[in-house]
Amino acid sequence: MENLKSIQPPFENRIEHLREIVRNFETGQVFLTALELDVFSLLRTPRRGKDVAEKLGTRIDPTLKFLDILSGMHLLTKKEDHYCMPSEVAPFLDKRSPYYARYLQLNADDYSALLEMKDRLHTGPENPPEPKSHQFDRDAIDWMARTSLLGRLQATIGHVTNLSEFFHARRGIDLGCGHGLFGIALAQENPHLQVILFDKPEITPIAQTYIDRYGLKERVQVMSGDYTIDDIGADYDMVFEACSFAGSNSGHRSFFQKIASVLVDGGLFIRLTYTLDDDRKGPLEPLIWELKNLLSGKNRCFARTNAETYQLLSESGLQGEKIIDMSPWCFNPMRLVISRKK
Repeated sequence: MENLKSIQPPFENRIEHLREIVRNFETGQVFLTALELDVFSLLRTPRRGKDVAEKLGTRIDPTLKFLDILSGMHLLTKKEDHYCMPSEVAPFLDKRSPYYARYLQLNADDYSALLEMKDRLHTGPENPPEPKSHQFDRDAIDWMARTSLLGRLQATIGHVTNLSEFFHARRGIDLGCGHGLFGIALAQENPHLQVILFDKPEITPIAQTYIDRYGLKERVQVMSGDYTIDDIGADYDMVFEACSFAGSNSGHRSFFQKIASVLVDGGLFIRLTYTLDDDRKGPLEPLIWELKNLLSGKNRCFARTNAETYQLLSESGLQGEKIIDMSPWCFNPMRLVISRKK
C-alpha cells in the first residue's frame, strides 16, 4: 500500500487564499459597521463592553464579540473587560483628529451596490443617482493638504525633481490645485520657477492662504476658472495635475490636447492619477471602483490601462515616457505618469 506520508499533493492548496478573500469581506463589514455606529468616538477613553452596548442600544453578547473582533483587528485594545481606541489608529479614527479618515464613510450607496451585486449584475442599478460634482469646503481642502504630507507629496516631488529638465523650467501650472501644496513645493525646489495654481473660484482663496503661509507670493499666483473650458495661459515648461480630472476617452483626449497646446516644445506634463495594468487584472482598488460605479449607476470612468493612457497621450501630441508606481507612499494605488510635448 502507498505510504501516506510520502504522497505528493496533486496541486498547491489554495483554500487559505480563498478563505482570506472571504475574511476580508467579513472584517470589512465589521469595520464599516463600527464606523456607522461611531464606536471609535465612543472609545476615546476605556469603557466596559456592556457599557458600550448600553450606549449603542445593542444586545450585550453579540456586542462583546463584535468588540473582540475589532480588538483582534488591532482597531481597539482590550484590557480585562474594558475596550479603548489605540493611540496608533486614533489619528485616523477619532473624528476630532485633523487626520480623521473621512473618506471611509463616503459613498455608502456604493457599498450597498456591492452587497446587492448578484441582483444588480442581472438587472443593473435601481434608480441611478443624478450626476453630481464633488463639493470641497475649507475643512476638506485642509484635510487633503494634511494627508498629502503623510508621504505622497514628498515622494511625488522627489520623482519630479529627479527629471533632468526640472531645474531648467521657468513657468509651471498646477491644474485643479486644491490646497496648492504640490505647486508650492515645486516652486520651493526650483527657485527660478513661476507657478500658477489653477482651480475653481471657491477653491483658489484657500490655495492663496497656503501660498501666504509658505511665503511664496512673489513666484506663486492663483488663477480661477474651469480648466476644461477656460483659458489657462500658455508657454508653460511644466503642467502638473493630481487626481482632479475624470472622464471618457474623448474627454481625456480633449484635455490632453489642451495640455499640449499650452506647453512649450518638450515641455513636461506630469499627472498623479490611477491607471490599470495592461491585462486589466489590477490594481484591484480602481477595478473595484469601476464595478461599484457601474452597479450604482454613476457610470464614472476612473482608470485606463497604461497602454491606453500612452495611446491617448500620443493622439493628443504628447509622448508618454514612464509610469511610476506611487502605492508605497499613498493609501491607494496611485501612479505618476510622466509625458512631454512631442
